[in-house]
Amino acid sequence: MTKLFDTHAHYFADRFNELDGGADAILSSEEFREAVGKVICVGSDPSNVHISTDLARKYDFMYAAVGIHPEDAQSMCKKTPDEEIYDCVESLVFDERERKENKIVAIGEIGFDYFCKPTDKPLQYEYFYKQMELARRYSLPVIVHNRNAHGDTLDMLRRFPDVTGVLHSCSMSAETVKEIVKLGWYVSFSGSVTFENAERVRAACRAVPLDRLLIETDAPYLAPVPYRGKVNHSIFMKEICAAVAECHGITSDEMADMTYANACKLFNVQ
Repeated sequence: MTKLFDTHAHYFADRFNELDGGADAILSSEEFREAVGKVICVGSDPSNVHISTDLARKYDFMYAAVGIHPEDAQSMCKKTPDEEIYDCVESLVFDERERKENKIVAIGEIGFDYFCKPTDKPLQYEYFYKQMELARRYSLPVIVHNRNAHGDTLDMLRRFPDVTGVLHSCSMSAETVKEIVKLGWYVSFSGSVTFENAERVRAACRAVPLDRLLIETDAPYLAPVPYRGKVNHSIFMKEICAAVAECHGITSDEMADMTYANACKLFNVQ
């Protein structure tokens, strides 16, 4: 099978400690090397963005994304949002030479998460908006998190017509996804596309043109069928790729090639 590009994983997460040898055992395994070509390790707060860049420098196949997740934005607030964003994100991306040394290819993951109550929507908006401004300033793509905030997410993307990126682990309807694609964005699907009760996700997948599709694990979360409940990792992407390929009526190898090329284009990697 053609090698896969996992566009969204969190290899710093504590859940990997449940595995013998932790994340390093997976990333160093022969099975991983045979199946996976590239991975983006996606940060979400001031501590793990630095672990993401450390891992990107350690592994030749890995790249990093840096950003403040909406849930982390609500829990931090030790400084002003401007100070937090500078310390966590802008200080890592403003110098192009250092950005390349750290293999930072995107700002993310950022966005809206209205699942947990109470939700501080104005604070989430401020963090999302200002990080989108950073992406525009430094010409970087964005990795967007959206949970129960479909309309607000679409509105934010429309405010930045000169910024592009990917809607990760898509849970939107097919109709909303079509609007995302019209804005020039990519849409990524995770293990949820394999779930038995996820016809809405598969309908959204079918609505995305092949040249705008990406795939991901969101490891260590959202392990695909038949691995649900296990610690997810990039080797399991084979199941995700097969499910996305089935949605579009092509082979897994064809889908792997297409999504690999799409990811290289979006994130500007060779």
